[in-house]
Amino acid sequence: MMLRPCLLVVAALLVQGCSSDDAAARRRTVPESQAQEPSAGAAQPDAGNANLDPASVRLYFGSGPGLRARKAWALERWAEAEKGFVAAAATASDDKSRARAVMMAGLAQSLQQKWRPAANNLRAALPQLPLLADYINYQIARALYFARDREQAMAHARKVSTDSIVGASTELLIGDLLRAKGSPQQVAEHYQSYLDRRKNGIRQAEAHYRLAGALVELVRASRRDGKDIGRALALYREITIRWPLSAWAERADEQINKLLKNPPSTTPRATLRAGRAPLSADELIERGFVYYKAMRNPKSEADFEAALKASGIDAEKSCVAAYHRANSVFKQRKRKRAAPLFDLAMKACAKTTNADLQVKSAYQAGRSYANFRERKKAIDRYSRVEKQHPEHSYADDARLRQAEEYRDLNDQKKVTKLLASIPKAYPEGDMRAEAMWRLAWRAFKKKDYRQAIKWLSKQKQTKPIDDNYWAEGQAQYWMGRAYAELGNKGKSVAAYREAISVYPMSYYALLALNRLRESHPKVFAEVVAEIEPAPPSRTRPMSFKPRAVYKSDGFKRALEFLRLGLGDRAEAELRRMNFRSPPGKSRLEDADQIDRVWAMAYLFHQAQRYGHSHWVTRWHVLDYKRHWPSGDWRAHWDIAYPKAWWPLLTKWAKKRGYPPELQIAFVREESAFDPLRESYANAVGLTQMIFPTARRFAKGTGIKVSRSALRDPEKNVTIGSNFLKFLWQRYSGRVALIVPAYNAGEGAVGKWLRLRGSWPQDEWNEEIPYDQARRYSKRVISSYFAYSFLKDGTIPVMPNTAWDKAKK
Repeated sequence: MMLRPCLLVVAALLVQGCSSDDAAARRRTVPESQAQEPSAGAAQPDAGNANLDPASVRLYFGSGPGLRARKAWALERWAEAEKGFVAAAATASDDKSRARAVMMAGLAQSLQQKWRPAANNLRAALPQLPLLADYINYQIARALYFARDREQAMAHARKVSTDSIVGASTELLIGDLLRAKGSPQQVAEHYQSYLDRRKNGIRQAEAHYRLAGALVELVRASRRDGKDIGRALALYREITIRWPLSAWAERADEQINKLLKNPPSTTPRATLRAGRAPLSADELIERGFVYYKAMRNPKSEADFEAALKASGIDAEKSCVAAYHRANSVFKQRKRKRAAPLFDLAMKACAKTTNADLQVKSAYQAGRSYANFRERKKAIDRYSRVEKQHPEHSYADDARLRQAEEYRDLNDQKKVTKLLASIPKAYPEGDMRAEAMWRLAWRAFKKKDYRQAIKWLSKQKQTKPIDDNYWAEGQAQYWMGRAYAELGNKGKSVAAYREAISVYPMSYYALLALNRLRESHPKVFAEVVAEIEPAPPSRTRPMSFKPRAVYKSDGFKRALEFLRLGLGDRAEAELRRMNFRSPPGKSRLEDADQIDRVWAMAYLFHQAQRYGHSHWVTRWHVLDYKRHWPSGDWRAHWDIAYPKAWWPLLTKWAKKRGYPPELQIAFVREESAFDPLRESYANAVGLTQMIFPTARRFAKGTGIKVSRSALRDPEKNVTIGSNFLKFLWQRYSGRVALIVPAYNAGEGAVGKWLRLRGSWPQDEWNEEIPYDQARRYSKRVISSYFAYSFLKDGTIPVMPNTAWDKAKK
């Protein structure tokens, strides 16, 4: 079938279709969502398997109006995207290319509520794109529903497979169509079926609400016994408990009040009494957890408080409610009020078998008392963790925390005893290397370099490879510094070389290289020759284990979505085939899963979904971090440090007079390359500008600071580059000061310089008082190093002269 460009042009000019007031139905729904050396060449597929073809992820719309449309789509500029895709369709060279542009124009029109034109374009594209038939039929049905062509909408909806990634969304759309038809019996049966089959499906609150409404309609129409009002009330009540932050909860609460005020005459009195019953302890705890996880801490505190006062609460639930009440207060940063509440939680949990909350109550009590300098009480609470449950993962943390309190009490012998004992007492604990580091750093600051070396050696022994980004190469680097202070050049150089070899492109590797450059230029030249990066032109494409799934329609569909720029749909397809980011931040050890995750990262990297592609390289697949970017490892590093937004960042860096590698390092660590990202602290966009800073550095740019302005990459970087220029000039290009100032503010850095400006720079950075700012600095500087080195082998200069001396 030949798609004529005129169809799209006419469709784009049609009057916008009618829209419904059903906001929930209009929402876009995203479906629930040992490492080996890289092979030198493509692996041979087993029988029935296939290789992942690197060329299969080449993006569509790579030039001209299609490219402009794709970029506009990524920034959610729907009108601009529509215009570009219309132009791309008009100049497409073949039917499939034209159909893809027609489809994307239709999707852009849907997002502008141009329902009829959207339906027309999506229908026109459908015959040429059978692989995407389920997705396109759903989008057509949705557009026709809002255009009030419900018969045709139902016809397209019925064509969608229930097990497709849009199957659940389509079922809910069918529910809307049945409601519009005015058939409460069918509506009730439909939503009951949905809830029975999709217990963890999307939009559960909506389905509960619609089922309850249908049951009420049936009763009021005298088609069912009044007992169904009890079911409806229970469904509405469940919404207010399980999804209290949704718009459906407010609507459900209104319906409960209406039913209780004006119930159908057949409603049993017992049903009405049950509807008026206060929430039980279990219900309050369940709702409290929803608020708790959403950081609505005052609300969660209130619910856990109410649960503790509810009749019939047992000891186990009292423990749960007491701990989470206290922690809700703790998360509000009200430590003084939290401390006695944790003590109450300790008492409540002591009556149960809940070892986890017994430990956490005592540990958090210790943290709370420590915050307002009740040292002895803090020590007591921490020590209880160890005495009662030494097997718990918090036990080694508790011992470390006790050492901190004894340090503040100036009992250095006790500090040494506690920290030194951690590796033996907790050989699998995650604090064993940190404990040795603290002893080493204390000794180094006292200029007891031999003692520092002793503890640094134990730090290495207790954790031969430390994957924590803030500690990669820490022991080796400071051993090098300690040996240098003792005049042992040979051992100093060896330690520096070990930091560089074992922890490529880490913060401490960069410091080690700079110390070699300053004091041992010949060795520095040797090391640089050894680690020289492979240029991208000499890097072979990555290869992966052959898999049968690479031949499947699902995988082909995922690739098609990626190439179109529909990354969320691609993710949904890939998740169904077990290509997903692992939860949390734990390192993967299984070779097959590592291969899958690298394959997924590669696909997203090729599709320029850099926020997704690089994320797994931070936490889950770390094999590449033991290799400098030569040979086949170069491709892995390029995924970990993509050159996203490079032309834009380079343009402004050159104008402002600092290295673009520094700007992209901030962007990687601040926003993960997402121009639309907004943080809890209301930082917005690529450079994560908060509004006061943005207003300060927007002066002279002509940009009026607003949320939409900061979500515009060009405007955001214009302002952010002004800020970075200011810091660059204020600190004379000294990156070790610029980075913490970007995070904590130049006021904080000024204070720290007044206190320790005479210290060597590496020591000054190690003494940044806030863990977050100190670790952030290491992370950004490491990224700066990586981008500089990957570009052309540059090793950034990191002078170690004290700031007080350097500025004279």
